[in-house]
Amino acid sequence: MKTIIIAALYLLLAGCTTAMHNTSTQSNINDVDFKNYTVGQTQKAYVGDQIIARKSYQEIVRKNQYQALNDFVFKGGLGTVAIHLNGSYGDIFRIAGQNENGNKVVHIPHSHLMFGIDSDGKWDGTVMARSFWNSPVGSGSQYSIEPSDTTFRLVESRVPYSEAGYLNHEIIFTGLGANGLSILYREYTFEDMARTAYKQELIYPRNSRKIRFKNYDIEIISANASEIVYKVISD
Repeated sequence: MKTIIIAALYLLLAGCTTAMHNTSTQSNINDVDFKNYTVGQTQKAYVGDQIIARKSYQEIVRKNQYQALNDFVFKGGLGTVAIHLNGSYGDIFRIAGQNENGNKVVHIPHSHLMFGIDSDGKWDGTVMARSFWNSPVGSGSQYSIEPSDTTFRLVESRVPYSEAGYLNHEIIFTGLGANGLSILYREYTFEDMARTAYKQELIYPRNSRKIRFKNYDIEIISANASEIVYKVISD
């Protein structure tokens, strides 16, 4: 008899709660290449300015989060399943998986609970936890969202993938003097911290019309003690 009661209770709870299933999110790898110059375009820099600044790396792109398109209040429940979420336009909610309706579910900040979002970007009326034992009885029947037409948009997350290698450096014009045309090369970590061991001070002849450093060919159009006019020919 005890076994029958436990089994009946299990079926009752399972029927009154919403299940969440883990899902994988497709990801892509994009190349990112920020430059402060355009190859073949004439530019000017003053002493202390960057002739070249470049940060090149790869990023992992996933559609794994929703963004709120309006302010809203999501609330309801009692005790361990109580929720009072004051959401704002632009807030991001990470996808945790999908529910038995096939809709994506998102984490509720500072809670073990999640709610579902349907294909129109609206709350689908479900609330759940990873385990149905911790899920609210009645799924979303205890909860409400205001305004009722609150909408969410599926958006991408972009995570830098620095382990694949990266470039992060600059070349600075430091002047034209008796010794020649001076530039400073500096490398940075991915987090933009200076790498003191990767710094070079370079001097080229005063009358140089073209200089080369690493992969950069730079045409010098004019230079004086305070400014340089130049063109990056190749990088």
